[in-house]
Amino acid sequence: MEKEEAYLQTLNLIAGMNTGETTSKILQSISEIEEDISLKDAILAEMAKSRIFPDAFMKIITLLKFIQTEKEEINGYYESSMEKYEEINQLTSKGRPTDDEAKIKKTLTDYILKIESIYEIHFKADESILKELHRHMVELNLKSGSVSKELLNHKISSRSAQNIQPFIISLLEAYSQYHKNKNIIKRLVKIAGYIIEDAQKKN
Repeated sequence: MEKEEAYLQTLNLIAGMNTGETTSKILQSISEIEEDISLKDAILAEMAKSRIFPDAFMKIITLLKFIQTEKEEINGYYESSMEKYEEINQLTSKGRPTDDEAKIKKTLTDYILKIESIYEIHFKADESILKELHRHMVELNLKSGSVSKELLNHKISSRSAQNIQPFIISLLEAYSQYHKNKNIIKRLVKIAGYIIEDAQKKN
């Protein structure tokens, strides 16, 4: 699927949202957009600094895509940290954990909870932005299938731009937290691996 078509698919899904419907299909559609993310970090850093936020359909979806790719990256480490935690838990279930085992368990728990709290902020911001885009599309009498290429760069109303601004700020904060914590959780997974290896040798 060409990039423009992928954006149109996403925007048409937004236009066709029903009241109470989850945004999972739309987020899945965004994940399938083949966007160039090589300048993602520079673009997001400048956006956070300048406080000049995207106000056109395509650019807003690109922002959601950028934050989504950052989440996907940290999510791999998050899942590994859950696995390591379970392994250490099993190894220590029959006896008192060593100081290193107890320390890594607590630290992994802290960071697992921290990342889950960022996921929650991210999800709420995504959902709020998508619902506001849908509301704006209703005002334009757009329905699923009626969003065309000419509308990719359509600028949303100033009211809608104001309504989504707090959620864009939340997304940028989530991105900052993902960026800051991914190397920490990666390092913790590595340390946990060494501790597990040592424990297995002793057993």
